Amino acid sequence: MVNAFSFCLYGPANQRYYTPLIENLKIALAHFPEWKVWIHYAPDVDPTYLAVLTKYPNAVLCPTNMLGPANMISRFYTIDNPEVDVMFVRDADSLLNFKDRWAIQRFLGKTEFVAHTIRDHKEHGSNLMGGLWGIRKSAGLNIQEQYQMYLDSPVDMGVAHDQNFLSSKIYPLIRSRLLVHYSNNMLFLGEAGEVFPFAWSDDLYCGRIEFPPQVTPRLVNGRFTTHAQ
Repeated sequence: MVNAFSFCLYGPANQRYYTPLIENLKIALAHFPEWKVWIHYAPDVDPTYLAVLTKYPNAVLCPTNMLGPANMISRFYTIDNPEVDVMFVRDADSLLNFKDRWAIQRFLGKTEFVAHTIRDHKEHGSNLMGGLWGIRKSAGLNIQEQYQMYLDSPVDMGVAHDQNFLSSKIYPLIRSRLLVHYSNNMLFLGEAGEVFPFAWSDDLYCGRIEFPPQVTPRLVNGRFTTHAQ
């Protein structure tokens, strides 16, 4: 059994996602050397970039064969793999910074909790943050089965689709066994939580977008560089 981070990539090449994801592979190797980083990718992701990802020994590339925001749901299925014991879902445009790593280690040490989420900004108002949550196999949930049941009712398939699914379908099932790490008073009634013991800064919080959007990569001498679109 392994622990895993889970990301998704879809859409045209964009350095906002490409560079931080490679940095996260490096961070994971340094701080979680036995873990795997699952990357669920759409058919429109740059194949040259995918070739770069394969050079990292912790990368597990998973084609989704789907286009668009549906790929955000695919990254939740990593925990359904029989080899994965714990999964932490993250966004490709933010980094596994020291606050995130601290919260992960705190959750791992508290086995009475089967799920985890981080709310580290005043705008982190979802019950489960789509790119800042995790779950243990011991939760006893098959996420793909839960998603198929979720689709039995009319749903909004827009960009918030992943968080809507988590909040309405998964959160009620794990709320009593959920650990929340939070700042800015973002702990909801009845939840178990720990406030971050660090001074909050808009320059460093979990889930922060680390690169500007609308920038595309170029491969120069085997390395990706950027230029504005």
